Amino acid sequence: MTNRRVFIRSGASLAMLTALPAYATLARQRAMPFDSSSLVLVDSGLDTGPAFAAAAAAEGCTVRTFNRDVAGLWMSAIAPRLRTGPVVLCGHTSASTLFCLDLLARDYGAHTIQSNEEGESVTWVISSSPMRRAALAPLGVRTQWSDSDA
Repeated sequence: MTNRRVFIRSGASLAMLTALPAYATLARQRAMPFDSSSLVLVDSGLDTGPAFAAAAAAEGCTVRTFNRDVAGLWMSAIAPRLRTGPVVLCGHTSASTLFCLDLLARDYGAHTIQSNEEGESVTWVISSSPMRRAALAPLGVRTQWSDSDA
């Protein structure tokens, strides 16, 4: 007979085991190495989110979590980081959140360079470069990058 405590522990263990292979796959396949300046975005509303966040934090990455709505995080952490120049963003979110982040990041010369969809979640890497200017980038960003290319 299974009691509630055993059931909850089993569910948490299963979630951890499900998320760790996704993080390990990303770690093996990543095009750019993580370092202490990497920003990892994790949707804690996903079943595998908390385990992915724990694994990324164990790697020494800066982890920011949100619950289904990334708008506040975009304004407070992601856009300011993209404005500073080339950056690598990694994440474990839903496909729709990745779509929005990729679309918004294009204004800063960034795009998705890698993604791995597993069930309802996607593990991804978005990278920016001053050489990739988006047509819709804010004028200050385009001017900054144009001056640095000369």
